[in-house]
Amino acid sequence: MITDFHKPLLGAAFCLAAALAMAQGTGGNTSTLGNAKAGARLLSYDELSACLKQRDDLLQRKPRLESERSGLDRERAELQQIDESLKADEAAMQKVAQSADDISRRTKELQQQIADYNERRAKVEVAPLSGPTGDRQLRNLERDRATLDKSAADLEAERAAIGPNAEQMVKTFKARADMRNQAAEAWNKRNRELTRKLQTLDVDQEAFTSDCEGRPYREDDEKALKAGK
Repeated sequence: MITDFHKPLLGAAFCLAAALAMAQGTGGNTSTLGNAKAGARLLSYDELSACLKQRDDLLQRKPRLESERSGLDRERAELQQIDESLKADEAAMQKVAQSADDISRRTKELQQQIADYNERRAKVEVAPLSGPTGDRQLRNLERDRATLDKSAADLEAERAAIGPNAEQMVKTFKARADMRNQAAEAWNKRNRELTRKLQTLDVDQEAFTSDCEGRPYREDDEKALKAGK
């Protein structure tokens, strides 16, 4: 009988202890991580510790990654400017190539004209005409020879001028194009890595919003965490 008599008192003692524990657990001031959410569950000490670490980590990572994004965007704009400049250089090289083709065409034409001149000269030497007709024929040959000599000299001057210039243009263009390609490859690698980091940041931000955002916590727990307890 005594044992049965004490059972209700023991149960009441457990209920009282639980009530005291609950009263102590919910005592003190509370704050909220971000904007409060209705019905959000109170963060435990360990949960608050984890959430504060998540928040601080996100606050540090986000501006750093945003700064890196801005830097890569500026570099991309610079690479685009280089591309435009290379296009202009390529257009200039095409003009030089066209000039070279024109010189080659005119050289072939001149060679044919020289061959025709030599043939006419040979005929005159074999059977020269006499009198005014012969003199006029010789004068015409001399005039044609002078014209051909001048054309040959002009072509040689153009060829000499365009040769080194074209060669240097090609060398400069190739060097700049190689540098641009290396820079673009490095940019692509860094951009892929940054994209991965930003995606991870988004996932972590979503996790923080889901697990921590808007939930209340005890200010005493926060003070204890800051004190390293």
